[in-house]
Amino acid sequence: MDECATNNGGCQHECRNTIGSYACSCHNGFTLHDNMHDCKEGGCKFEITAPSGTISSPNYPDYYPSRKDCVWHFTTTPGHRIKLVFNEFEMEPHQECAYDHIVIYDGDSPDAHTLGRFCGSKIPHPILASGNQMFMVFKSDASVQRKGFFASHTTACGGHLQAGTRVKHLYSHSKYGDHNYENRADCDWSIEAPPGRSVHLTFLTFEVEDEQDCNYDYVEVYSGLDASGPSYGRFCGNSNPTDIISIQESLLVRFRSDDTIVSKGFSAAYSATDPLDNEDLEPEDQQGG
Repeated sequence: MDECATNNGGCQHECRNTIGSYACSCHNGFTLHDNMHDCKEGGCKFEITAPSGTISSPNYPDYYPSRKDCVWHFTTTPGHRIKLVFNEFEMEPHQECAYDHIVIYDGDSPDAHTLGRFCGSKIPHPILASGNQMFMVFKSDASVQRKGFFASHTTACGGHLQAGTRVKHLYSHSKYGDHNYENRADCDWSIEAPPGRSVHLTFLTFEVEDEQDCNYDYVEVYSGLDASGPSYGRFCGNSNPTDIISIQESLLVRFRSDDTIVSKGFSAAYSATDPLDNEDLEPEDQQGG
């Protein structure tokens, strides 16, 4: 039975059929009323977990309301960074952006490092977080309203990762598990352990286009923070590379794909560990199969 076919199931915004029943949901910026059918203007708080999409100020493209206080918390797959590109931007101007403004933070809250504070009609430059979370605040005061903003959010792969005692994970692409990786991937992850410690890297799953010399799609791991260091090996195919323990305090994991065949990609775990006893062990001696 399709309850949503008649009068939208009584839902004010969205009606979705479920097994044996149906559920109402509301557009962004609204929350479901206690009666489970109507929508009321909700707190202006958005949790964004999709790898790509668009966001806008309240009422966009009409003027935003006065006295608004909105937040957007972006989260994506570990090992990937949030990228925000503004397509339209028009807010009340002020030299210090003291009136209407947005502030973007490099993390999960306003306690994180600030990536910029913006107002006026100059479109902000593209904003790239250093990690997989970004936090944005929009505030409007009691006077002067404008059109507001419209922005696109995507992800960029790679970045600088800190290895600690707790095991963390990274993934070849932001849609890992749901989709194959993209063509022309070009990702560098530098993983750094605290001074005097090493990085322990373990591939948990691995499925990259197979070729004898791994010249098409591949993962290559280097000693140090860039590709000038010795290589621990170049990997492709369907078997997990052996664990790698860095000689120095850092590793570089490079992932490249060409413009033809794609596959499932990889997931890896990393943490900080004590260095190997044999200080003279060169990367070539560690390669394994």
